[in-house]
Amino acid sequence: MTSRYRNTAKPPDDAPMIPVPGPRPVVWAPRARTIEVVLPRRAPHDEDGAGTDAAPGPAAEPERRPLRLIGMHVPNWWGADDELAPGTDYGFSIDGGPPLPDPRSPRQPHGLLGWSRSFDPAFDWSDEAWQGPDARGAVLDVDVTTFTPEGTLDAAAARLDALSALGVAVVELRTIGSVAGVLCPHLYTVCEEIGGPRALQRFVDAAHAHGIGVSLGVAYHRAAPGAAFLEAYAPYLAPLRTRRRTPGSPLPSLPLRDEPAAEVPADLPSGRRINLDRAGSREVHDWVVDSAERWFDDFHVDALRIARVQDLADASPVHLLVEVARTADAASLAHGRPVRLVGECETAEPRLLVPAEQGGRGLGTLWVRGLERSFHALVAGAREGDATWFNALSRILTMPDAAQIMLGLESTERVDEDGQAIVTALLLASAFVPRLEEPATYRLRAWTSTLLRLRRAVRDDAVLIVRRGPGGVVLVQRGNVVTVVNVGPHPRTALLPSSRRAWSVAARWSSPSEPADAAGPPGAVDPADRPGTADTRGTAGTAARSRPDPASARHDLEPLAPAPVDESSVRVAGRSAVVLTSR
Repeated sequence: MTSRYRNTAKPPDDAPMIPVPGPRPVVWAPRARTIEVVLPRRAPHDEDGAGTDAAPGPAAEPERRPLRLIGMHVPNWWGADDELAPGTDYGFSIDGGPPLPDPRSPRQPHGLLGWSRSFDPAFDWSDEAWQGPDARGAVLDVDVTTFTPEGTLDAAAARLDALSALGVAVVELRTIGSVAGVLCPHLYTVCEEIGGPRALQRFVDAAHAHGIGVSLGVAYHRAAPGAAFLEAYAPYLAPLRTRRRTPGSPLPSLPLRDEPAAEVPADLPSGRRINLDRAGSREVHDWVVDSAERWFDDFHVDALRIARVQDLADASPVHLLVEVARTADAASLAHGRPVRLVGECETAEPRLLVPAEQGGRGLGTLWVRGLERSFHALVAGAREGDATWFNALSRILTMPDAAQIMLGLESTERVDEDGQAIVTALLLASAFVPRLEEPATYRLRAWTSTLLRLRRAVRDDAVLIVRRGPGGVVLVQRGNVVTVVNVGPHPRTALLPSSRRAWSVAARWSSPSEPADAAGPPGAVDPADRPGTADTRGTAGTAARSRPDPASARHDLEPLAPAPVDESSVRVAGRSAVVLTSR
């Protein structure tokens, strides 16, 4: 058989790719005629930011080194001939203009438009045996700046013992690329105020040693619109696309470079969106995808939570989310552990959870904010004895694909302690992926820890059944665990599901002011009188709303022994909850 390629030469091998960001200054700038790397006259800084600036006196003129086009295999990419030492400040000058930060800046210690700084990602990792977090575990939302008095990653790492005792599986760090509190387009940086990139590596390594995974929040929809300086390099921006347009209204046109920004929603201050499907969008895709690969490979993060995926307007043949999902799959194979993607959206779009090979977007979990608000509104507006209210709550708790949907708790500042305990009980009794905030009191901490321990004992394929009890009582059964919640103000007695084994109270939430006979029928033994049973009534310091101290709260997190109850019913106080198990 004759090949049609018989008289053709063997195609050349692919040219070696240059790591970006790396020690060699490299930038994609198709709009530039000349580019220079500008170096201020100062000594390189170490990884913690210490360094020596120029000697006192008149400001020294920065050093300028011309860049040249790399080659045809990477068109419009400019590179320097020399490498920079780690900790060297630098910027790029386009056509002789002022220095601008690197679009792929690994460090940005001088603010949004300040000098970039080179960084060596090499780190002595100790997590070779890490196999990834528990997929059923809870995700704790952490704002590093307020999580500790110091507001740094190193200070947060000192509290990992307490989080491990609480039962947290994943710690999600909010968008950490902010510079001086401003969410910026530097997708490759870690805010210097919280410690910088080296501190993040130390935090992830310490979290894995405690059996806790780390997730990062990223905001790709605000990446390019956050700063107009990117437009000097390349077409990072595109016209803001609206989902609905009035018939007969003109289509939006591309604003000129010096045209003032129009009034738009606050999350897109520049009036434009990230360019994902216009001319030059291929490199913009790589700009985003390479940043995800950097978090997986150089920082060993276990998941990325992508904010507002519905705002990523992309009509290109391969959607950006698909490319990021493929990067996560490649990282899973390379590191031998699962790497997940979580998409934040307003409504659950089915194809977001469909694998990319089947035409979907390839996300592993969805954080559906609209469903979350509906869930909290139902619980807050509970109507005792209302069948319509119960049916709406039951539809949410039993919805399909709940194991791939994340629901979170409202801020404890807006919900009273009893309400927070009830919502926590319903959420942890469901199959949803729970997204928690740090409990504000010792009672909530002990309650949450106990429920997380009981949740881990339930099989993944356990069937969830929701039953209606008397008054405002709701029973949620999943496997051998039954959560009985009373949203009404009066005590109720609820019939328990039939079981081959006796039911035992594993946890009970009660108001500190509740009468002693409200927790059970006359003659019954209150589980609070049994040693080792989780009863949160009357715990010292319940009025305090300050952050629990790990050492003080350690006693509340001891393993709890179940207490037997009547096999057919259980007494539930008003605005409280009881969790039972059958062994």
